[in-house]
Amino acid sequence: MEIKINKKNELVVKHKLKRNELYSFKKTGKFQTVSIYTKPQIVGGFSNSTEDNHAVLLIDYDGVDINVVLDDFKFIQKKYDLPQAYLFRTKIGNYHVVCLKKFLNYEIHEILLHTRCDENYKSMPLRSPFRSYILRLTDKKGSAKPKFVKLIGEDEHNEFEISSAHKSLFTKIYKKIKHPEYENEDNLKELSMQRYETK
Repeated sequence: MEIKINKKNELVVKHKLKRNELYSFKKTGKFQTVSIYTKPQIVGGFSNSTEDNHAVLLIDYDGVDINVVLDDFKFIQKKYDLPQAYLFRTKIGNYHVVCLKKFLNYEIHEILLHTRCDENYKSMPLRSPFRSYILRLTDKKGSAKPKFVKLIGEDEHNEFEISSAHKSLFTKIYKKIKHPEYENEDNLKELSMQRYETK
């Protein structure tokens, strides 16, 4: 980008937009702003919402050591009587954690406050028209489809109700996945799949 003031005291900004760039101009009060930004990617993911207006626990970590994820889950498993969770990796240092125990929607935010997951993720429902937490299932530029790594946590608390729809999704996508021996499934089938913008 080239910025200069010419002899007529005019500010001249030169920038050739790349194929993946957009721009916007905003004028508010005393300020005028020109922004150049990369077009967002559209990816597919799944919501933590269940058919009966409850929610499962989804956690998103970017740029962390695996021990941060494991220590966080050890703490919240004990505090909230969680069954084992599914650990996925999108690239080195980026992880998804999914626990299928069902909660009221507000409880999910409370649990996330006890983790060191991405700060923006903690408040995702406030910015999403779907008012839910979402995790990606598809590829995106620079990061492959999430790969199942293993179950994490102790094999306990399997008596609590879990989401059958989320369990079925994992069985369908990750053929070799082995689930904990859940004792209480809700037997519901509907699951919200969503397309959304990401960097």
